[in-house]
Amino acid sequence: MQVIAPRSVAKIPQSIHIAERLVALDYAALPAEVVANAKTLLLDTLAVAWAAQNASGMQAALRVALADGGAERSHLWGGDHRVPPAAAAFYNGSLAAALDFDSLHENSGVHADAVVIPAALAAAEAVHADGRSFLAAYVAGAELMFRIGRATESTTGWFRTATYGVFGAAAAAGKLFGLDADKLQSALGLALGQAAGTQQGHIERKLSKRVQSALSARAGVFSAQLAEQGISGPEHPFDGQFGLFALYDAGNPSEAFADLGTNFLLPLTVLKKFPSCGCTHASIEAALHLVQQHEEITPEAIEAVEVLITPYQNRLVGGAFTTEGDAEVTGQFCVQYTVAATLAKRRFTPAEIEPAAVLDPALRPLLDKVRVRIDEDSPGRMTPSTVTVQLKDDRRFLNRVEALPGSLALPLSREEVRAKARASLQHGEAGLSTHAADSLIERIDNLEQVKDLSRLFDGLTAVR
Repeated sequence: MQVIAPRSVAKIPQSIHIAERLVALDYAALPAEVVANAKTLLLDTLAVAWAAQNASGMQAALRVALADGGAERSHLWGGDHRVPPAAAAFYNGSLAAALDFDSLHENSGVHADAVVIPAALAAAEAVHADGRSFLAAYVAGAELMFRIGRATESTTGWFRTATYGVFGAAAAAGKLFGLDADKLQSALGLALGQAAGTQQGHIERKLSKRVQSALSARAGVFSAQLAEQGISGPEHPFDGQFGLFALYDAGNPSEAFADLGTNFLLPLTVLKKFPSCGCTHASIEAALHLVQQHEEITPEAIEAVEVLITPYQNRLVGGAFTTEGDAEVTGQFCVQYTVAATLAKRRFTPAEIEPAAVLDPALRPLLDKVRVRIDEDSPGRMTPSTVTVQLKDDRRFLNRVEALPGSLALPLSREEVRAKARASLQHGEAGLSTHAADSLIERIDNLEQVKDLSRLFDGLTAVR
């Protein structure tokens, strides 16, 4: 039998016991800035999830979550149903990721909140935890996930949010289930056996993209439940001979966890301005700037459009527009479409990724005029992007975006964050009333005072 030799991985110093650090991290250790960030990110995640209830695939995910029944312990967001916590983590995680409107961590490149928050809130409801316990568990899980991403030195096509998210979800759920350090270490080891996720669904524009991180949220909760009952797991899930960094993306974890619990990376999380893959955002912003500055740019007046993007952007969103994949996912992962839609509608909102908008034959003439070109020498990832519009009268307009809107360089204001949350909470037929949306926002603002998170959504299911 052939034995495959794993990559050499730097060992984590024995003085750093990851599970002990996670267990020790409590609410009192959280700086005020981190608490404020955590509540903002919880609001943003719940809001974009609420807006996704009728998005493609979500009714199917709901049926799956309800099909097996079980103890009614954790809410399915947006309704009255309660299910076992792992099932709730799956459905709510699907909602959180569906619109691709969820937050992104700049330092590590992962979408921690779409995984860790659904897992943590499902676990918190199941055990009737208070708001402070939830905040500590969520921050612990997210901080662990950030450090795994930070330690990665190369990527090979794994969907890192899903692959790394299972560990963050296990850590958060394990803390809320009251696991000690030994059992939490087992939960992380058990999570290793369920770490998965690929970008193949992204480039084929399939609905699997929407559920991959949700599967990790479910697996993280399940890993914590197994460990709670005494199932042991590997003690070296990250630096072991066949651990994460030996078998998946190459990385060096030797220093990654040294500041866990003392230095917080959560404030490096940014909120999305547009409901699409982050690799399209610079191009959308460039197109939006052009139509806002030049009224003469109309679909009828346009002769040609060029979108210049980086090789990294091209890998995820540079493919030509087709109707072969899911329409909504195509709308989120095709820069040719996002630029055409922005130029035509002078905006890019959840309405622009609905199937009727993506497949609208009236957009096709403009869509066919958009050409994507790759700057092969660009070392950038999600920036820069340049959009050039040539009109039929030979005038040319160009805009280049170097920093993403909503990024640390150009953060959304508090007013913009609240406006996004309210609009998302009230979006569509399943949207909350204005009063209910404001009530939920107020509850999250005062989360430290909530005594039982299983009551967080009481009275909020009525729609307009």
